[in-house]
Amino acid sequence: MRAKRVLMAWEQGAGFGHTTQLARLGHRLMAAGHEVVAAARYPQLSAPLVEAGIRVIQSPIWPPPVQRPEDALPASATLCDSLGRAGMRDVASVRTAVKGWRVILDAEQPDLMVCDYAPLAAPAGRERCAIMQAGTAYCLPPSDLEAMPALHDFAPPMHHDRDLLANVNAALADEGMAPLDRIGALFAGDDVFVRTFPLIDPYADLRERQAEGPILGETIGPAQPDASSIFAYLHPQVAARPDVMEALRALGPQLEIHVPGAEPGLMEPLRTAGVRVHARPVPIAGVLARSRLVLHQGSAGIATEALLAGVPQVTLCVHGEHYLNGECLAAAGLSLNLPLFDPRVRVAVETIRSMHENEDALLMAAAAGRMHRAMLAEDPLDVLTRRCLALL
Repeated sequence: MRAKRVLMAWEQGAGFGHTTQLARLGHRLMAAGHEVVAAARYPQLSAPLVEAGIRVIQSPIWPPPVQRPEDALPASATLCDSLGRAGMRDVASVRTAVKGWRVILDAEQPDLMVCDYAPLAAPAGRERCAIMQAGTAYCLPPSDLEAMPALHDFAPPMHHDRDLLANVNAALADEGMAPLDRIGALFAGDDVFVRTFPLIDPYADLRERQAEGPILGETIGPAQPDASSIFAYLHPQVAARPDVMEALRALGPQLEIHVPGAEPGLMEPLRTAGVRVHARPVPIAGVLARSRLVLHQGSAGIATEALLAGVPQVTLCVHGEHYLNGECLAAAGLSLNLPLFDPRVRVAVETIRSMHENEDALLMAAAAGRMHRAMLAEDPLDVLTRRCLALL
């Protein structure tokens, strides 16, 4: 009898977050004696999987959809807007992806498929293997939704549930498979694990069971009582904005920063201003322990880590998912949210310093940190591993 095989599927989204999370789970499943293979959207982001000893293959690539005039406008009011622009609005793109998953399933013959933002993998794998849906809240809406809810009101929905569902069902029919009866079924599985705190879950009020919580790479403790530094974790295109760069330079030695993939020339003005520039990633627990404020773009990972450390935040968000995270944190009094896609927004050093000196925000963040650290009494990775093993 062959060893049980787990196929990890990553289909949409970007960044190392997906591969890092899958690698942590895959390492646990291999330690339990199972074989693990990962189908990754971007093999160049697969280093965490390779380092964990996981075999990596290319996941099906969604052909880009035919461009429309309205594509020049932002579209993120519902998750269907993101999926539609990625290719789900074109039936030919969906057919290509579904066929690709069927080929992978035929070749790998998995006993379990773990889906991390893989909305076409799960429908293709129905009745072929057990399915665990495991992802961050934004990428994993409740599977019983008849329609994707509007997540914000600064842009109208541009893609309709019924159109995307019709395309998926046409592709499934080509493969001799039964249709889906609702758009939420893209995210259905034998089990679902939402790797997010309920505080930053945009679907929190719609779930029958609250989100389980984040999977961390290291234990995050509270910031030191005398912490005074400002830590910034930004993408190069955000750090390069003239107003952002001016504010960062003005913070001088008070600031330490990591900008993944930044060209040396981008960082030189900051070094000249006395900023402590980290060319490589640094252990986040240590950085947060000495920080009184964190600047980032609203990604769930760094937002969660700062939340656990009890450190106030400033979010410089550039797209819908990060905007929602920033709004949730701001509503709880833990952050100042600056949507950079709003042409009226300018980042000023005075704004950052005001948040750094805000005693009320510091007290609120410290209390939120204590509460959320208590929510991790049982490691969510232990829980997810146990639930995956139960499906094998």
